[in-house]
Amino acid sequence: MFILTSISLYGQADASLKAHYHKILDNALKVRDSDAAIHALHGIIALDSNILYKDTLSMLYFSNKAYYSALVLAEEVVRKAPSNVEAYGRAAECYQYLGEFKTAVNYFEQIAAVTKSPYYLYKLAVAQYSLKRLAECEDNCKKVIADTTAGKIGVLFVNTDGTDQLIPVSAAAKNLAGVIYMEAKNYAEAVRLFKDALTIFPQFAGASDNLKACESAMMKEKKK
Repeated sequence: MFILTSISLYGQADASLKAHYHKILDNALKVRDSDAAIHALHGIIALDSNILYKDTLSMLYFSNKAYYSALVLAEEVVRKAPSNVEAYGRAAECYQYLGEFKTAVNYFEQIAAVTKSPYYLYKLAVAQYSLKRLAECEDNCKKVIADTTAGKIGVLFVNTDGTDQLIPVSAAAKNLAGVIYMEAKNYAEAVRLFKDALTIFPQFAGASDNLKACESAMMKEKKK
């Protein structure tokens, strides 16, 4: 009788504590306090290891740019729920941000093959560019540009000053292709691509900076 009563009391205490953490989580999300939300989720997970809580915690770590913590949780989610493409994609992006480009390419190749998403094709192209696999990078940029849905999908682009911009993935792909042509000293084609990117998204600081650099390089070539 004493053992059963103890178990019942412990169960009630856990349920009450879990409800308490849920209330903290709800309040934290309402005011966009990610640190408090992360703390609350750790409390919930200590009582309930449901994979959905870990997936949400991974998302919060990712939004805070805590990529290693986000990766550990995303990988656990993928192991238990292989069909969770979002978690798999998050893991791939974490590897990319952590400089593990070969692993990122491997992940993005698998995700892009399944989803056909221009977002993941662009991310694959970026990872390939980091490895100087330029032909593959350019090919995937062309696939993104040809996709009629690419202009409606956003991707976070980090500018040279460290600021972030949400850019249509079609503009981001044109900018990346332009960088490849600029490095090959095909300045005319690079300028065209940078201008195309700016036509799609006139506030695109990265493309604007690249266009100026490309036009400057063209001027220097003419003076030689």
